[in-house]
Amino acid sequence: MARTYRACFTTMRLLLMLLIHICHVSAAPLTYDGCMSDSTNSYRVGGWCFLIYRNPSWPNNTPLQDAAQTVCHPYGTLAVGVTYKMMQTLINGTTIWGAATDAILPLTRNVSYPTPYQGAGIGSIGWYWSVLLPKGDYATFPAIMSNIPWGPGAGANPAEPNNQLGNEKIASMVKNYGVCDAQDTYSIPSYGARAMGVICQFAPPQWSYRKRGNGRFADPAFRIAQMTVPKLLCVHECHRSLFCISLAYNPTTSDCQIYAVSPEDTKFVGDVTPDSAYDWHIRDGMEY
Repeated sequence: MARTYRACFTTMRLLLMLLIHICHVSAAPLTYDGCMSDSTNSYRVGGWCFLIYRNPSWPNNTPLQDAAQTVCHPYGTLAVGVTYKMMQTLINGTTIWGAATDAILPLTRNVSYPTPYQGAGIGSIGWYWSVLLPKGDYATFPAIMSNIPWGPGAGANPAEPNNQLGNEKIASMVKNYGVCDAQDTYSIPSYGARAMGVICQFAPPQWSYRKRGNGRFADPAFRIAQMTVPKLLCVHECHRSLFCISLAYNPTTSDCQIYAVSPEDTKFVGDVTPDSAYDWHIRDGMEY
């Protein structure tokens, strides 16, 4: 009898250890370290780590945008499109998607804006990023349309965003296609049965923003924030932003301007204002 109890206890202990191991493995990717260790399902750029996560228990076409906002908490958030190259890399990733086919983005259209739904420029048609942070507030910024690889359309379907089904006021990323506008219900009758994933964005504890030349952006559409602070705090404000890629700092006046684009991105080189009074500090490891 004692031997039976001992064997039962040993079996239960092994089952408990296995359960702990499974929980640990499933939870690990939803941290910065977990994302960095998962080379199959993650993409790294500028210190950020992006991970496409899918829970196999999710029904088709879920989670929707509101529920997806909390999946990456408390150590990450839904991902934003920091550059065109970053989004294109995710769209065409050969292994990064796993079983997922679509991912809801924290990208929303202000439906009060008139048509057309697609256009060039910065937020010209009311699209903006709105990301729920772990502490409960939102980080928002107007979308830079040239940084979004919208789907090209196919056959009778026009290029995205097209509001083809009406009230398509959110956006999703579709594997091997591009970014699309969509209804916030993402219903099966409208879009078919889709295996949804969530793209998590994790920031490194520290990163480098080396000085590289002089200048600034004069267009306020690129500017996330402007403040008068010491340089170290200016760099800190850029680092804690989901959108910041570069900053211009005036060491004489302590004017700090942080931006959602980089002077090293060829799409925005023509928007740079030469100004020797401002030092460029650019996030290391970016791809454009």
